[in-house]
Amino acid sequence: MRIVDLTLPIIPHWRYGLEQKLAHAFAGGSRTQHTRFTLQSHWYTHIDAPRHFVDGGKTLDEYPLETFVGTATVLDCSDAGENGAIDARRLEKALGGRRLREIVLVKTAWGRKCDWTTTAFWDNAPFVRRDGAVWLREGGAKVVGFDFPQDHDIRLIRARGERGLDMPTHDELLTKGVVMIEYLTNMWQFDESEVRFVGLPLNLQNADGAPIRAAAVLDG
Repeated sequence: MRIVDLTLPIIPHWRYGLEQKLAHAFAGGSRTQHTRFTLQSHWYTHIDAPRHFVDGGKTLDEYPLETFVGTATVLDCSDAGENGAIDARRLEKALGGRRLREIVLVKTAWGRKCDWTTTAFWDNAPFVRRDGAVWLREGGAKVVGFDFPQDHDIRLIRARGERGLDMPTHDELLTKGVVMIEYLTNMWQFDESEVRFVGLPLNLQNADGAPIRAAAVLDG
């Protein structure tokens, strides 16, 4: 068995206001060390629940854990380079006539091509067109993970904030009950078209999203 970690490290980053410091330290005379850190539900590798985009939508605790564990279809769209559009046709080609599982991972290996700690990772990323998001939903996907900022306008948040943005994956997947996993990484470390996937959110109650530790479990 081989395990590929699909999770970004939680480190200081320009996009996120991570604060991490010692609450109790040996140097201060404490018998134990405790670390205090701040996280938000949509920082780093995380899961979106419909409540993130829908007032009164489902929260993560309303989904059984089985939702986040199972065989996942990997759609290799690595040919979508800088600012490459991922539409229904590209996704259909990546599927290649296979069965689409309820868990789907859209792979571009963007993190291998562009350092995720830079603004260029967001500003020049591939993105999913609306017809691509509809294709995923109509194909039966229940959980979809992406290794890139999947909506084009995510890159505009830094300058404009969130008002007036076009967010097709959020509109066509999340508001229709399809859970999304954002900012996966390391999918370039395997070539399999299907993997055993585990992506468990923190057990936050009434949560619109949560950080996760995601992994692909492969045969040795």
